[in-house]
This record gives sequence, structure tokens and C-alpha cells, in this order.
Amino acid sequence: MSSFDYRNQFQNNVQQYENITDTKHINLIYNLERHVLLKMFSRINSKDKALMDFACGTGRWTHVLENYFADSIGVDVSEEMVSVAQKKCKKTKFIITDITSVNDEKLDGFQFDIITAFRFFKNAQDQLRQDVISSIGKYLKKNGYFVFDLHLNSYSFMGILANVISFLELNKRLGISKLATKTISIRQVRKLFKDSDFEIVDYYGMGLLPGRSNFTILPNKVLSKVETFFTEKKILRNYSYNILVVAKKK
Repeated sequence: MSSFDYRNQFQNNVQQYENITDTKHINLIYNLERHVLLKMFSRINSKDKALMDFACGTGRWTHVLENYFADSIGVDVSEEMVSVAQKKCKKTKFIITDITSVNDEKLDGFQFDIITAFRFFKNAQDQLRQDVISSIGKYLKKNGYFVFDLHLNSYSFMGILANVISFLELNKRLGISKLATKTISIRQVRKLFKDSDFEIVDYYGMGLLPGRSNFTILPNKVLSKVETFFTEKKILRNYSYNILVVAKKK
């Protein structure tokens, strides 16, 4: 049985996490996600609503999201991550806690209209995923939304390549961590949420064309226009590198 626990992955290496999320391809995905999210926030009039950014890390998303909500709370297990996030965010309150713990009391009484989670579900181990789904609903208002992404879709070009590398056990030879080639699909997520308090009501695809780190196959301006078209039209979304999932509390 594996002893891997994603909660400990970047506890002592915050800069590594920052470097991973600051590349040309990831920034493309980030901008596509942001485009979809801002449209969603506008539809639900988010300016008078409360947000929890779960597993907020170094605040890469929190410092953007806080501008579109009346109240913003960032939650993470890592004190080191939160210390970086606090420097980026002007109005967000941060709480260091593990929501899956039976002894967690720091969020007692909190209720949110939207809870977000970025770069979490793909990386987390199965049990942690299930524990979060079971625990997070109590902090969400009825008909509230849980919005999260899957940042290496199993059926994308890069996801298939990652699965081949893992299957052939080439990670060590190529100098790639097992976490980097771990994938997840919308099908897996539907199974995880099957008996939960949530219903998956929509999802979007970002990054249909192959790309990784600072490699993209088209100039950035052209690629952005092409990918924006596919994202907005939801064309071939099941084969995109990244999937943004919208789940609603029953």
C-alpha cells in the first residue's frame, strides 16, 4: 500500500510549486479557465456571495477570485503555502486546517455559495479525494456550487502520453515524477461523486492541442484564439488537457 499523501507533497518546497504553475502552457490553461469562471460569476451575481478557495496553495487563484466575491476564505493544510498566499491577497482571510479531520473546528459556522479547488483532484490520492467530497459539502449552501479542475485529463493527447510513460515504467529513465504522469478523467470523477451530496451539472475543456510546460505547437496569440473557440463551444471537451467541472449541491 502506498504511503503517498498529497497533503505533504509541497509542504517544504513552496518554490517548486510556484515554478510548476508558472509556464507558458499552464498560463494558457489558466487564462482559459479564468475566462469561463468570470462568465459564471457574472451569471450568478457573485459580488454579494461568499467563496472558499479550498487547497488554495500559494494563492495563485485566490488573489484573482477575491475580487469577485463579497467574502473570500482560503483554506490549506500548509502554513508555508499560506504565508506566500497572504502576500498576494488583499481581502482574503486564510485558515490553515484539514477539512477531512474529524477534529476540524476552524470552519465551524462558515457557509459558502461557491467552493473552488484547483490542481487538487488530479494529484490527490483516491482516499483523500473521497474524504474531501464527503467533508466539503457541509460548508456549502444548498444549491451552491463546487467548481474544480482536472489538470491532466486521461483522454487528452498529453494524458495518453503520460499513461504510456507510466505503463512502460519510464518515469525514472526520463526524470519525470510519478505525480507528473498521474492522470484523471471526467468518468472517474462521475464515479467519485455518484453517491455524494453533489450533482455534476456542467464541465468545460481547456487545452485541446498538445502542450507541456513552455512548449506549445502554435504562437501564443493564435493558440489562445483557437483554444478559446474550442472551450466556449465545448467541442471535444472530453479530450482536452484540462477539464473544469461544475458540481451543484443537491
